[in-house]
Amino acid sequence: MSSSLRLGLLLASVLVLGLILYSIIKKYLNIKYSIVWILWALGSLLMAIFPETFYGLSDLLGIQLPVNTVFLIMTALLYALTFYVYIMISKHNEQIISLTYEVASLKKELEELKKKNER
Repeated sequence: MSSSLRLGLLLASVLVLGLILYSIIKKYLNIKYSIVWILWALGSLLMAIFPETFYGLSDLLGIQLPVNTVFLIMTALLYALTFYVYIMISKHNEQIISLTYEVASLKKELEELKKKNER
């Protein structure tokens, strides 16, 4: 890996990590959900500092070029992240349905109480 590419990856990783930490501090990003992004930035940082590990990993997996190993890892991480997001969306949809039922029930009780008080 060329030194300019390593430097660019290092700067981008530090910038992204800083942006994530800033978002956590300003409470734009929940810390529970930011762990994935922090790990992603740290992985990119390690790749910039120790690119030799990807050469060894490529040999271990039988992949000809280390860049293909990086693409494989990033694609797998994107699939995992997408799956995690879909799980969170499903949980939130269930919570929305539950809250909708609860609000409807409370609204009905309130209307019944208003009718009793009017009599």
